Amino acid sequence: MVSTLRRLLGVLFVLTLLAAACGNSGDEGGSDTASADDDATGETSPPTTDGGADGEPATTGTTPVTSEGGSERDTFVALEGVPGVDDTSIRYASIATKENNPLGTCIMDCYNQGIEAYFAWRNSEGGIYGRDMVLAEKIDDELSNNQGRALEVIANDNIFGAFSATLVASGWGDLNDAGVPTYVWNIHAEESARRPNILGQFAVTCAGCTQRGVPWAAADAGATTVASLGYGVSENSKVCSQSLARSIDLYGDELGLTVGYLNDNIEFGIPNGIGPEVTQMKDAGVDFIATCMDLNGMKTLAQELERQGMGDVPMHHPNTYNQSFVAESGGLFEGDYVSAQFLPFEYETDLEMQQQFLSWMDQTGADLSELAMTGWINADLAFQGLLAAGPEFSREAVLDATNSFTEYSAGGLINPIDWTRQHNPPTEDDATNDYRLECISPVKVQDNAFVGVSEPDAPWLCWDNSSTDWADPTPTSFSS
Repeated sequence: MVSTLRRLLGVLFVLTLLAAACGNSGDEGGSDTASADDDATGETSPPTTDGGADGEPATTGTTPVTSEGGSERDTFVALEGVPGVDDTSIRYASIATKENNPLGTCIMDCYNQGIEAYFAWRNSEGGIYGRDMVLAEKIDDELSNNQGRALEVIANDNIFGAFSATLVASGWGDLNDAGVPTYVWNIHAEESARRPNILGQFAVTCAGCTQRGVPWAAADAGATTVASLGYGVSENSKVCSQSLARSIDLYGDELGLTVGYLNDNIEFGIPNGIGPEVTQMKDAGVDFIATCMDLNGMKTLAQELERQGMGDVPMHHPNTYNQSFVAESGGLFEGDYVSAQFLPFEYETDLEMQQQFLSWMDQTGADLSELAMTGWINADLAFQGLLAAGPEFSREAVLDATNSFTEYSAGGLINPIDWTRQHNPPTEDDATNDYRLECISPVKVQDNAFVGVSEPDAPWLCWDNSSTDWADPTPTSFSS
């Protein structure tokens, strides 16, 4: 039983690692929405808030632009036969993991806080179509019962749509097939791929594709010899660590980097410590470490590095954007790089979506967290779909409208998603369904706190995904 649990846990949390950055998927095909404004220098102009080409829908801000000019938000139309909708409310359910959460992190409560903060904001403005958006059901899937809870939501005529932040997404297929608009913490690529009714805070990504973010971080740290670590219990983690090593190999000549150590067979939970592995890295002259490991594994690794006199070796964390965890680390992560799945809180911008998030999290008495921001972004996509569908909306109309968005950026909080094609996973050889830009918005640890690496007016560092060639990243803003 212990072995089975350990294997399950390895699969569970490692899925969260793969979504932290958008990989580039080869130089074949490129993106079919690459900017037409690329200038002679090869730099790519950031997306704008203008509508899509030929009147097609596009959204990068908080109000989508549609071919019909949008709909009147305060227009009330009586609706019959629409699940979860009455004259005063549009009701949603949240299916998330709380009990039996093996990671020990705040998932369900933090996620719901973000959703409810967003709803409170929109409802304070009058709601939409004369109705409040309401999180009517908060359902704990208790880790192992996601499918059962999803079937309950499907059978509930008093629920319009669903939100889901779960470690086992066994019910997403049922929600998709039932036509329920479902907004998710998209750490499960297989369960969301090719399912147009499953909509995440980022698109389906390619776990094994090379990327430029980690090589950039290693070069920025002044490193020359890089180690890549992953867990052997999970194929996803193995693929992730191997792709990091291939990324260093791909860009090593330009950046002066080599792979000094690769270990894709670290035991989950590191029950026997990681001393021999750190010794091997020390002997290899490793001066930068990138991993596909969870935050607890990173802490164990950092402690061993400190014990062996390597505490000043910076690391890249795919899954440690947790302010309290870092604040209590006692300096273990000083100088490390961390990737978030959205614009980090440390970049103070003039984006309305960021300012409203901070304001309404405070007004609702909730703490800032990664899962709260995920809930906020999910809730915004639900709102934008309603707005684009118009006052005579239905589940199908909302899904059709949402899946016509070509540059959804949650008001600048995320790398824009083209929902007309990004339900389909990109591959190493075909970037047709990849992000138009590969972007990171990294932070570093200084004095047990995160600080931004880029500038607030251009907090994203981006590369054009039409080519895998190395180039310096372009500072970018997805402002609305």
